Order: sequence, then C-alpha cells, then structure tokens
Amino acid sequence: MKVLKWLDLYLEEAILLICVCVLTTLTSANVVLRYIFNTSLTWSDEICKVCLIYSCFFSIGWWVRRKNGLALDALVQLFSPKVKSILAWVVQFILIGFLILAFRASIAVLRGVAASGQVSGTLQISMVYVYITPVAGFGLAIFRSLQVLVLELRKDRGGK
Repeated sequence: MKVLKWLDLYLEEAILLICVCVLTTLTSANVVLRYIFNTSLTWSDEICKVCLIYSCFFSIGWWVRRKNGLALDALVQLFSPKVKSILAWVVQFILIGFLILAFRASIAVLRGVAASGQVSGTLQISMVYVYITPVAGFGLAIFRSLQVLVLELRKDRGGK
C-alpha cells in the first residue's frame, strides 16, 4: 500500500525530476565540452529532446491532479458557491472529454509511427519510444481527472 500511495503522490514528480536532471546535466556537459574542449556529445541533443517531450506530457497529469491548471475565473467569482461547484463539474467533464479525444488521436499517431518503422537520427532507436509518451501522458491525465472527480464527489458528500 505504501508503494501505491507514493505513486499516487509522486509519480509525475519523479518522472519530471529525472527528465529535468538529465536535461540539465547533458546540456551543461555539452556547453562545457563545446566551449572549453571544442568537441561535443552528438547524441545528447536527442536525449534532451526526448526528456523535454516526456516532461511535457507527464506534467499534464501532475497539474490535473493538483488542480494547478490555468483558469480564467474572474466571471466565476461573481456566482454563488453552488453555481461555482456546478461550473467546476462542467469544466472537469469538458477536460475529460478533451483528454479522451487527445488520447485517441495519440494512439492513432503511435500506430502510424509503429507501422512506418521510423527510427531516430542519432541513436537509431525506434520512434515508438517517443510517440508513446503522449499516449501515456494523456492516459495518466484521464486517470488523474477521474481521480479528482471521485475526490470532489467524496468531499461534496461530506466524506474524506
């Protein structure tokens, strides 16, 4: 149970931390190598791009779970708490609908890349490893959105 609780709290943060550390380390190393030793790591740019892509898509689940998304709520502040609650539910369902559409589209793109056999330029790894990221990111965001709905429902009913 402790592992599941840890994954619930920190999965996205751990992935983002790893990506940012790898990205920062490789970029810094390449700067030093280029300007001091007049050489570079040819493969580091590709790894940095992959880390940036991973951090982008896994951050979606993070902000959904923590309700840290951008919001324009100036108009909503004029409404009563009951109307605010209803609007929050409507927004959550719209978000889930969008995430499901994005998830389905990312699966279609992944299938196309897998069928093409495309590989990366420098490392010659299958591009499936890059294109699976939107599928995982949107899937995790859908899960987190449903999790937020359940937690809000419990809170509205007076539970924990």
